[in-house]
Amino acid sequence: MTRLTRTLGPVMIWGLGVGYVISGAYFGWNLGDHRGRRTVYAAGMRILVASALVILLAACGASRSTYARHPGAPLAFDRAGTKPEALEIADKVLATAGGAANWEKAKQIRWRQAILRDGKPAMSGQQAWDRWNARHWAEVDRDDGNNSGVMYEIYGEYRAGYVLAKSGSKQPVTTGEVVAATKLARSAWQRDATIAFAPFLLEEPGSKLEYVGTVKDDATGAEYHELKLTFDPKDPARAGLTVHVYADKTTFVVGRVELETAEGERYAYTLGGYQTVGGLSLATERKNLGSGEVVKLSEIKVGEVDDTLYMAPIF
Repeated sequence: MTRLTRTLGPVMIWGLGVGYVISGAYFGWNLGDHRGRRTVYAAGMRILVASALVILLAACGASRSTYARHPGAPLAFDRAGTKPEALEIADKVLATAGGAANWEKAKQIRWRQAILRDGKPAMSGQQAWDRWNARHWAEVDRDDGNNSGVMYEIYGEYRAGYVLAKSGSKQPVTTGEVVAATKLARSAWQRDATIAFAPFLLEEPGSKLEYVGTVKDDATGAEYHELKLTFDPKDPARAGLTVHVYADKTTFVVGRVELETAEGERYAYTLGGYQTVGGLSLATERKNLGSGEVVKLSEIKVGEVDDTLYMAPIF
């Protein structure tokens, strides 16, 4: 006589029940509608609603967990590909300037800058480098009190400009004016940021280091370690730049920086007036060895990004 044998226990039955609910096969959320022909349409609407909720949930998370860089940029500085003698000096220079950890925290650096020629003010303004989102903002002080400003993405297409009236209102400018202002601002950022923050760029992703040797400053008698710094050729913001960083042989404080652009322009500055802001030791004064002009930095702020600086003015 044939008999039925019970093979499923309570645990297995419970598991099947859970499977039915999860799959939606037993009156689940997507197919368990009782309205006949309208079931398919109802299921479609529910799928759309669920998809929208998932997208909104994803949008609530952080958009990025690392600093914005150019497409194809390496994720980290290539220590293995750097000669030990150059790496040893660079490590000491970076540590003296505040260290990699404090540089990593500096998502934005903002400062006021004044240029003096023959001891007299020649130009002044403000700049902000949004390292996290790769953006730059610059505002130039004008004699009539109506300052000019521009903001743009270093690796993107966004850019905007304005005139800041004495009343505090911002008026947009024409596209042609924005293009011209962006070109000037980009050149200023490339020069000013590279020189001011040279110690921290030594071990940035894509940087290439070479130890040149020791040199002696004939004017002061100081002895320096000379490091040659170049950048990733894929980096459109710094491609073609060559930087020579001169660090004191004893203290490893950077006392001189020379910069050569892809266009052949050369700049050489002595650095001084170091101040610590946000854990970073920054030179607040530099002198051009060619023209004699002096660049002074003040009101330096290091920390989180101020997104309002990069917003285009509204008519």
